[in-house]
Amino acid sequence: MAQNKPNRPVPGMGLANTLRFVWTDKVMEEWGRETFGRNILMGCLKIEVKDVLCLQGNPMESAYDVTFHKEEKHLEIMKKVKAMEGTRPLCHYQVTSLARNNFRVVTVNMYNPHVKDEEVRAFLGRYVDNVSSARYLRDSLGFWNGRRGFQVLLREDPKGIGGYLHPPAMFSLGADRGTLYYARQPPFCRRCMAYGHILASCSSRKCRFCGSGKHEAKDCDEPKACHGCGSSAHLWRDCPARQGSYASAAGGRAGDGGRRGREGPDDCNGTGEKTAREEEVIKEAARGEGQREEKVGTGGEEGKEADGGEGVEKKGMVTAEREEGTAAGAEGEVATGQEGEAERG
Repeated sequence: MAQNKPNRPVPGMGLANTLRFVWTDKVMEEWGRETFGRNILMGCLKIEVKDVLCLQGNPMESAYDVTFHKEEKHLEIMKKVKAMEGTRPLCHYQVTSLARNNFRVVTVNMYNPHVKDEEVRAFLGRYVDNVSSARYLRDSLGFWNGRRGFQVLLREDPKGIGGYLHPPAMFSLGADRGTLYYARQPPFCRRCMAYGHILASCSSRKCRFCGSGKHEAKDCDEPKACHGCGSSAHLWRDCPARQGSYASAAGGRAGDGGRRGREGPDDCNGTGEKTAREEEVIKEAARGEGQREEKVGTGGEEGKEADGGEGVEKKGMVTAEREEGTAAGAEGEVATGQEGEAERG
């Protein structure tokens, strides 16, 4: 028999159009799947099979999760559950919605495709929660179109439109510009960078950097804030949020989005120049290469001298042998001539 747990685990991103029915009766044994479907769903709530996408049992929570095809049906059943709360047989279950109204899929378009996913996620983290990994959107031919999709949860903000804090639809990460959009996004003004109206109806001359109404952005002399974390202690090029992830470093920076020709934050000092340590390593490697070449050259000369000496000696020996052979032949001819003269005499 289940206990009524106050803090039940719910998926971080929620489950769209889903209601969870948790068994709370401590005396009766919990109902099986067929009994629950017949008595609660079809009998009490008058739900038809065609309206339900999935009915899943959750033994760990002593619950059933019911997912509907449409959001309208989910809201309708939730209202009916609240109206019938405490009546039999629904009184055996505690019903909660797993849907998150603040769940959004944010599509980000960076005009520089080499911007890292970690940098975009760091920027989104200023406004939203539970930012997922990026999903690259492709066209019908399979080419990436520069857009990346992120699953997020909007933060609650009583002063925000709809009760949520919304990330700016236009933004910059250093010199790289980007835009984003998502479902049910409020109108956004490109002049004052505020939600609620568009440029054509904007009457504000408020600075989008400091929020002052006394000057515009082009005349602002206030210290600039970091585009990534919002801190005024540093700019985007020195932001710690730009540091690559462990997976990216372990994979040989394979997750850098192809930013090979452009120096990244991990191998630069923030200005695009190599660090002094790397220059020293390069010089040491060059010196070692030069020493190896010098050794190879010296060894070659010694080899040539040795080969030359041996060749001279061999040549001298061959010449001596030839001279000895010639002398022996001459002596043989003289001896033969003397023997011939003796026989004639």
